Amino acid sequence: MDAALRELADAALGPAGGVTLVAVGGYGRREMSPHSDVDLLCLVPRKPDVSPATLRGLLYPLWDAGFQVGHAVRTPAEAVEHATKDLDAATSLLSARLVAGDEAAFAELVDRRARWLRRGARALVRTIVSATEARHSSRERAGWSLAPDLKEDVGGLRDLHAMGWLAAAGGENTTGLDEERSVLLAAREALHAQSKRKLDRLRIDLQPAVARELGFDDPDELMERVHSSARRIESRTRRTLNDLAARGPRRSGSALEVAPGVRLDDGALGLTVPPDPVTATSLLAAHATLAKPLSARSLDSLDSAFAGEPQERWDPRLRDAFVRLLGGPAASSALELLDHAGAWPVLLPEWSGARGRAQHDPYHRYTVDGHSFVAVDAANRVLAEDGLARDAGSTDALLVATLLHDAGKGSGEDHSVAGERLARSAATRMGFDHATVEEIATLVRWHLLLVDTATRRDLDDGAVIEDVAARVGTPRLLRLLYVLTVADATATGPEAWTPWKASLVRDLFRKALVALETGALPARSDVSTKAREVIAFEPALAGSAEDVLTTLPPSYLGSATVAEIADDIRLLLRRPRPGDVVARVEDGTEDGTEVLTVCVADRPGSLARTAGVLAMNLVTVLSAQAFSTTEGLALQRLTVRPDDPARMESVVAGLEAAFAGRIALEARLTKKALDYRPAGEVAVDVRVVDDASVHSTVVEVRGPDALGLLYAIAAGLSDLDLDIHVAKIDTLGARVVDTFYVRDARGTKPGPEQTKEIERAVAHRVSSLYG
Repeated sequence: MDAALRELADAALGPAGGVTLVAVGGYGRREMSPHSDVDLLCLVPRKPDVSPATLRGLLYPLWDAGFQVGHAVRTPAEAVEHATKDLDAATSLLSARLVAGDEAAFAELVDRRARWLRRGARALVRTIVSATEARHSSRERAGWSLAPDLKEDVGGLRDLHAMGWLAAAGGENTTGLDEERSVLLAAREALHAQSKRKLDRLRIDLQPAVARELGFDDPDELMERVHSSARRIESRTRRTLNDLAARGPRRSGSALEVAPGVRLDDGALGLTVPPDPVTATSLLAAHATLAKPLSARSLDSLDSAFAGEPQERWDPRLRDAFVRLLGGPAASSALELLDHAGAWPVLLPEWSGARGRAQHDPYHRYTVDGHSFVAVDAANRVLAEDGLARDAGSTDALLVATLLHDAGKGSGEDHSVAGERLARSAATRMGFDHATVEEIATLVRWHLLLVDTATRRDLDDGAVIEDVAARVGTPRLLRLLYVLTVADATATGPEAWTPWKASLVRDLFRKALVALETGALPARSDVSTKAREVIAFEPALAGSAEDVLTTLPPSYLGSATVAEIADDIRLLLRRPRPGDVVARVEDGTEDGTEVLTVCVADRPGSLARTAGVLAMNLVTVLSAQAFSTTEGLALQRLTVRPDDPARMESVVAGLEAAFAGRIALEARLTKKALDYRPAGEVAVDVRVVDDASVHSTVVEVRGPDALGLLYAIAAGLSDLDLDIHVAKIDTLGARVVDTFYVRDARGTKPGPEQTKEIERAVAHRVSSLYG
């Protein structure tokens, strides 16, 4: 770029053009990726001396070549004057570098800049610090985010720039991060090359291509380097900011010993004894409990505290301090400080596989370890706020299990199974007694049990409740497992913990608790009691509520609110004939969602028709439940996200046409699915579970969230004349997990010999739809 600009300057300006080209910003720092902006300051003796035509001759070739050029035309005095009023101008000026033109003019700029910094360095430092802290408060953190912004996120290149500005303004030492800078710049250059445009967010879908560009066989290797580099940059940036804050006047001069060897001195925590794993962890436990910052000196001491060999057996004082750390309101912050200090190889070698590990589910927001740290905070909140978690007793096992629940990810086997093994090893290393070790291991092994069962099984089936109770074992462990379930889901992201899932998990928890505390399975939902609740809400249904509810599966009664049940009864009382549709559309509980309820005459393929019409209208199904009545009606409730709420009118009209046989739904949908198919093969995993229910065969299907997939699955089941008695549809980011309770045409449970046929029918429909 330097050479090109010098050539352009010679051609456009001539030897005495009167314009001095100065590189500023990223160009001035010599940090340019393929599609970076070209930041220029055009120095002139006086503005009237330079015509717009002269500048156009210089800049147009760059614009024509596709470069984004940021430029300003100023005299040296104006450039410095503007920098005193505008932070962006000030920081750009700090990296100013002569490219072409009058060396004397550039020397004047440098001289004026130096005089300004001698006068205003302190003010500039304060402004840079304030702007950096404001950015930190509004951005994700590159060291923990699954799709980090390499430039603007906390720990990104902008933090390196800020430390460089502070060094130029106040003489701060920012050496030692050259390797981290190289990693982020290399990733950014490869990202620009792959995206063919200026792009700083390293999206999950681009990570494999960027990794290949940089010579990595596995994108996880790239992201481990990126995350580790960003964490070190974030740590150094925060230390720099803390150092600057510590240079200010002391506030109160007060000092208080908050734990043996730990003192709160003028609002900051520090050690009064030599650092080692016990004292350093005690310091961080105080940080987690009091949410007070660490002094600059104590931050530096953490690195030396964990420089020894792995702890084969923890000192009891270390274990007690660590448990206090996990129970504090700022636990995640303290855990991150342990990470910055390199403590995990010394404390818990079992943690090595989780550190910085990327997750490939789009509904996750953080790395494995970042998610686990946030989950610990979430567990503390659930313990404090949710009454269902009371009477659990000691929470030590819960907090350790929450930290370790995903430690088995990346092992190549079921992460719950691998995690159980690692958790048992870690808990033994920490010195817990045998009973606590087994509690921790059990919680990690079954941390997905409640949410998976609640969203995929019929909770009015006694065998389901009995199985959950048997796996958990005790009321205490069930309470702890409930807290871990909520904490894990809420720390994952909003799509992982919807009101629907929360209500299902609570229902399962209560039923399993009854089984564990009384030794008896809870009775199926009482139709008479529910009917009385409905009649109290809607007296006009007094003569029909119980009769209608008796025709529905028992699992229906716990699936909806009293108001929804009343509305459903009114739909069912209309008794649509074959070919007719009765539908209702209401606002969903989350922004941008709608709830579609459909009542039709039950026949194989009813759910497939509904799913096909939704796909035809590009409406995403987030969750769904379907029920068959003993009077031959099908009731379907789907939570959907249309791109426009007005589109639901087209959906209702499409349902009427599809069930009346007026449109060739499959032919239309096949073309639409090919137009919108995701990249790569649309492959599904079909699992037929014969022993999950006494009365039905359970079919689980996992696959990508492809347009029309629910239609293909339901159509495959209808090809075998299987009646979908209950269906639970769940969309998790870019993946779906759909569960169907099916019976044959006689209303009985299909035999084991049909397992392969079910798998074959569904796979055939999927392959036919997507070619």
